[in-house]
Amino acid sequence: MRGATRIAAGRLTGQDKIGLTVGRVINRYKMAQHFTRTITDTTFAFARKEDAIAAEAALDGLYIIRTSVSPERLDSASCVRHYKSLAQVERAFRSMKTVDLKVCPIHHRLSDRVRAHIFLCMLAYYVEWHLKEAWRELLFG
Repeated sequence: MRGATRIAAGRLTGQDKIGLTVGRVINRYKMAQHFTRTITDTTFAFARKEDAIAAEAALDGLYIIRTSVSPERLDSASCVRHYKSLAQVERAFRSMKTVDLKVCPIHHRLSDRVRAHIFLCMLAYYVEWHLKEAWRELLFG
């Protein structure tokens, strides 16, 4: 840290100035939870929180899915499977709005027309998906 050399050389003094310099580094790298800091008027010291670092390392590469559905209705494996299938839904909406179907925004005033428009978009995607599945060998999909 560049500020540490300034503190050691005596060019950076005062708790507030040292705190601001250290705060910039901490905010930049988002690492405040991993260190304890001691700041005086002329010194700065820090120590690693080994337990916090180990706890975060244990969760590294994992994700947590939280749901309000009871375990009787949806077990954990099904919950993860349904969560991962959301990527397919997002891909379908992206497909509808961009290159594949080119559905442009249409502003309807009546709720029945909005529902009908969404139904037609989903129906078009459904037909497209079935065609791709049926022609998978021909399309090298």
